[in-house]
Amino acid sequence: MWPDAKLLDLLRLDDREAFEILYNKYSAKLFHAAYNLFRDSDVCEDLVQELFIDLWTKRNQLNITSLESYLKVAIRHRVIYYIRTQKATLDLALIEELIEKYTADSKLLQNDISQLLETNVAQLPEKCRQIFTLSRKEYLSNKEIASRLNISIKTVENQMTIALRYLRTGLTDYLPSVVALLMVYMMS
Repeated sequence: MWPDAKLLDLLRLDDREAFEILYNKYSAKLFHAAYNLFRDSDVCEDLVQELFIDLWTKRNQLNITSLESYLKVAIRHRVIYYIRTQKATLDLALIEELIEKYTADSKLLQNDISQLLETNVAQLPEKCRQIFTLSRKEYLSNKEIASRLNISIKTVENQMTIALRYLRTGLTDYLPSVVALLMVYMMS
């Protein structure tokens, strides 16, 4: 088997056989990585195909040091983008399983986490809290928030980073339950 670095060199020289070897070596792994994020095999197949088409199209400009890492990150980004653009459908059975797993013990845990989240959001600096609320509760984009508050998009991004970092540290112990709760919140 050829090492990835050699295959990349050949790919840059328009070698179709090197491309086929790379495709055969990585396509199944990338499909499973995408499928683990959401359960739609047709979409996952399309995303993998698009990734390899893009790899072939940009073969002469590639500056990749670790092909496997590059492909894993690229497929993850494609899946996330697909979900963000709401083209993806979430696997409701999987979500219900998560919710059941993390909320079966009691409603008290749910209430505790909701209260902790609200308390932590309330402790954010005013502008940071306002931006977080507009983003997560009113579902505004960074551009829309910046326009509404008459601030730069970069300021919105920075404030969201601060808010999420703060909330993440405050909810670390409850993280699995928070994920399940957020899914319930998003579905209601």
